[in-house]
Amino acid sequence: MNITQGLLQIKQISDTIAEQVGGMANEVVKEELNLFDMTLKGGWIMIPIFIMSIISVYIFIERFMSIQRAAKEDSTFMSEIKNYITQGKVNEAMALCKSNQSTIARMIEKGISRIGRPLPDINAAVENVGKLEVAKLEKGLPTLATISGAAPMVGFLVR
Repeated sequence: MNITQGLLQIKQISDTIAEQVGGMANEVVKEELNLFDMTLKGGWIMIPIFIMSIISVYIFIERFMSIQRAAKEDSTFMSEIKNYITQGKVNEAMALCKSNQSTIARMIEKGISRIGRPLPDINAAVENVGKLEVAKLEKGLPTLATISGAAPMVGFLVR
């Protein structure tokens, strides 16, 4: 047998295999699944996954809105505080801080309330208020972290 005959045999075999595979491909029925169908096929375990996804979306949106509110900056606030303090109007500065419900205003208010004390005491008071404000902004994040770790593990329980 020479090389040409061998190549012809290989071509005939490959053509036969291609015909058989093509025939099988026509017999396979394509099944299209949408998200709802896949959820139903997941069974009862999809209920906790769905609940966790709803909770995580809620926490994300709520934290996003809280951080956006905290990040708002009143351009005139700090200049007004500075003017009041330099003029000796401490009570007016405190009133301005109380009327402004921002994170910075609460920190400045604590610092103003400590005027006359040593600088390290003022710094410590402002830092403590800052830590409390950060804790308020981080509320719900441990729950979000738990869900992000638990949901995939629960998903592994699906058949």
